[in-house]
Amino acid sequence: MTTSFAAGPRLLLASAFVAISLAVPVAAQPAVNPAVTVTDNGGTWTLENGIVKAIIDKRNGAMNSLFYKGIDTMGHDQGQSGYWEQDPSSAASVGGLTNCITIDPALNGGDRAEVSIKGVTGGKVQLTAGAPGGGTYCDMEVRYAMGRGDSGVYVYAIYSHPDSYRAGGVGSESRYITKINQAFDWISVDPDRNLLECAPTDWGDGVVVHAKEQRILTKGVYKNSVEHKYSYAGVQYRTTAYGWSSTSNHIGIWFINPTIEYLSGGPTKLELDCHFGDNDDPDPIILDYWEGGHYDGGSTARIAAGEEWTRVVGPIFIYVNSLANPRKPSASDMARLAATAGNPAIPPAWTKNANALYQDALAQAKAEKAKWPYDWVNGVDYPHKDQRGTVTGKIVLTDPQAKTTRLPHLIVGLVHPDPIPGVVASNSFSGFGGGRFGGRGGPPDGIHDARYYQFWNDGSANGNFTISNIRPGTYTLHAFADGVLGEFVQTNITVAAGQSLDLGKLDWQPVRYGRQLWDIGYPDRTGGKFFKGDGANYWLWGWNLRYALIFTNDITYTIGKSDYRRDWFFEEVPHATNFAFVNPDAKDPANQRFGWVRAESLDQYPQTNQRGPWNHYGRGRTTVWTVKFKIKKPVQGQAALRVALAGVNTISQLAVALNGQGIGGIGDGSSPDNARLRTTNTIRYNSDKGLWQERTLRFDAALLKPGENDMTFTVPGGDLQSGVVWDYLRLELDENHTFDGAHLAPANRP
Repeated sequence: MTTSFAAGPRLLLASAFVAISLAVPVAAQPAVNPAVTVTDNGGTWTLENGIVKAIIDKRNGAMNSLFYKGIDTMGHDQGQSGYWEQDPSSAASVGGLTNCITIDPALNGGDRAEVSIKGVTGGKVQLTAGAPGGGTYCDMEVRYAMGRGDSGVYVYAIYSHPDSYRAGGVGSESRYITKINQAFDWISVDPDRNLLECAPTDWGDGVVVHAKEQRILTKGVYKNSVEHKYSYAGVQYRTTAYGWSSTSNHIGIWFINPTIEYLSGGPTKLELDCHFGDNDDPDPIILDYWEGGHYDGGSTARIAAGEEWTRVVGPIFIYVNSLANPRKPSASDMARLAATAGNPAIPPAWTKNANALYQDALAQAKAEKAKWPYDWVNGVDYPHKDQRGTVTGKIVLTDPQAKTTRLPHLIVGLVHPDPIPGVVASNSFSGFGGGRFGGRGGPPDGIHDARYYQFWNDGSANGNFTISNIRPGTYTLHAFADGVLGEFVQTNITVAAGQSLDLGKLDWQPVRYGRQLWDIGYPDRTGGKFFKGDGANYWLWGWNLRYALIFTNDITYTIGKSDYRRDWFFEEVPHATNFAFVNPDAKDPANQRFGWVRAESLDQYPQTNQRGPWNHYGRGRTTVWTVKFKIKKPVQGQAALRVALAGVNTISQLAVALNGQGIGGIGDGSSPDNARLRTTNTIRYNSDKGLWQERTLRFDAALLKPGENDMTFTVPGGDLQSGVVWDYLRLELDENHTFDGAHLAPANRP
């Protein structure tokens, strides 16, 4: 009895220990809730609440340090740690730099503190003229705020252009940036880019290939792979929380945008989220772009002389978290990681720990969205909830040829109706505009504009939608959904403060040029439905090289037999002919995720060589893809080839031939609906999406013959970064419309 009694507690304790050690890791909740304090240190402010401590520079509004769990999460080896692209410091030269406490915790029981660093120039000097994205002639105020119980700090910027100032803007890009502690080694952008990163020195010692942002790693867990900072660009509307976590310290640091109203480019805009810097031993970086031009979905804030303008960017929440019960990898897991370097087997414990931190950040993002607009933001152009409006309605699809009236992944938004001054706008938010008869012209309303706020929300598949927290004003409504080519547009939507506007049923009749003969894929503004365009693959560097390993004889696609998910590659590029890029030790170089690239030497390719081995194997021959389809009988009238592209690189058109006879090109500039293609760098920047472009090539239907027809699409030989990323193809026929070429430019008419 004594022995049994003594063993019982020990057994229970051992069982409890095992249960705890095997439990799924969860994020720790703050155990303290003291008052917030703000301290004036002379040259800096300190905001502290017992959970985090932020030190803010009074000169430029930079966050020098953010302490959490006794660790400074910021990096200190590569210049500023947390900062805006432009900053107010230059205003000091004209006596316009001021600092103050805008929310004093001594007056609210310690519930919240906020400090302000403000630069007013009188239009006399440019702020941060040497910034990479350019400076600004606007005034600028930077604020940091912290509340009781907040596990992080809020930051926002206010740009102001009085009507007495000269014409100007806010550079070519603008963003908030943090360079963080190198202990952060796990990157999380979205479910597909959620992984252990290479070591900073692995990147630093890599061989540059094609451009400085991409390097072949010669050592470390991802040796014989290419690390490319653009692999971690995300759709801002979808990446609600993103950042880094630490496999050693079990903490994470995240950027959270509660809304995209203060960003720009709309709900399909891609931007850089996380990456390394370009130096030899870089700090990890997190970025929040509100203005930028990547993937040609960029935006500009051009302010005319005499125009009064202001924009509040943020508040952005910089969130930090930790684990209550981190898992520890086993010795065998660590040995396996070392043994599989190149195409690594990541310890499951690390993955579970990182996922717990990431999921907690996503949950925090939902909580921040529910709080928006924040009731504590005052003294700037920032309407509170009762000063904003709501728009509701139901979009009804009317298309007799559609397989369904449902609207999967419906997105509905309100944008400012005016185009950028001096730029011709297109009739579609999707970015396919151009001047008459195919000149490149300019972007449509909203897509390249950062002067105005935008408001977007997901609708339901039955067409119902609600857009809330809208600033009062007059807008244009845009909507698009998977499976429907084009988009719905309705102008003159006026939103009043504190009111809800029900638009009722809105009839969406998509453009059709006749009876549909066939299609490939479905429109969703990405190449994700095609082979290797899925989330597990598209962002990996080098599919433009590996295409030639997978489709050795290019692509022949037979309507009614082929499967676009397997038989249509997501990007059409020149066909590589030099396979010196292949790692001879790779087991499956055509398909494995990592470890398939041949390592190169810094002696042969020093990092001053910004092309590296790309000059050796980065070009290919002409690629011709063939679509085979049958026509039952002779036809007359007008045929319309309708193509949607998720990305374009360097080519202005995609040549098309029918049964060996050229019929023009996608984007050949022959008509307003077939304007020249816009380069989006989607292939170069490792994506399955960029600025979406729709084009229609109309031709004489008599060129279609009874029986089998061949339609070819040709990308010319050249740099392997050139080509297109596909979204959707459709052929339509109108036998009652005579093809007379009236829609074509005079030089292109038959």
